[in-house]
Amino acid sequence: MDVSDYESLLNNVYSSMPKRTAKSERFELPDLEVLTQGNKTIVRNFGDVCSTMRREPQQVSKFLSKELAVPSSIDGKRLIFNGKVDPRLLASKVQDFLAKYVKCKVCSSYDTHFEVADRNVHVLICEACGARNPAML
Repeated sequence: MDVSDYESLLNNVYSSMPKRTAKSERFELPDLEVLTQGNKTIVRNFGDVCSTMRREPQQVSKFLSKELAVPSSIDGKRLIFNGKVDPRLLASKVQDFLAKYVKCKVCSSYDTHFEVADRNVHVLICEACGARNPAML
């Protein structure tokens, strides 16, 4: 086989392949809008944060309440803690939730969802690579 034949075949193969589109989109969580009123801490954009993570606000609220040991309630798109919470600690716990219940353990993608496997066991399913990991909520 001649080198020019090989190069022409290689060029034909490359031209028939689909063009690679670089994804510049990255998962970006909105900054938490936290304000303190008296003895209460309010996260004003809690609904937006949950919709970005594609998780139910009740799941996220339950996790944060347990981790921070502060009772909370959901009021529309706001999350209200019945106590003072440091905004940096709150942001850290939201990142912990992301790492534990949103991010794929195999490919690190944030395109995941839950399916119920048993009464108390949920399965985190990655839409990018198809990995399945059990998660206790």
